[in-house]
Amino acid sequence: MNIKGGTKLIQEKWLIEDEYKETSIAILQQNLASLRVKLNINQEEMANIIGVSRQTYYSIETGKREMTWTTFLAIVFFFELCEATREMLKELSVFPIDLYIRFNDKQNEIYEE
Repeated sequence: MNIKGGTKLIQEKWLIEDEYKETSIAILQQNLASLRVKLNINQEEMANIIGVSRQTYYSIETGKREMTWTTFLAIVFFFELCEATREMLKELSVFPIDLYIRFNDKQNEIYEE
């Protein structure tokens, strides 16, 4: 599964479509164990990094619990920061790159004034 886009700028407010969120979360959830293993960290360490209990993380990784958008963002940003997982994350196309680009373009406009 591969997705593109997913964000829209509407009246100066950010809107991330529910379909984009759901698809991104599903893709990430299917690949959580592989991403975590690439970094050689256990579930307890990963849970601590993103601020949830080990039981909650285990339930998310095994698909017994739905991942929230907030948890998704914490996990994605963590894996994006790690060189060992950055390329895999890029291949999964779940990093909300549109947000990054638009936010930074917006910030650049502020500093250029």
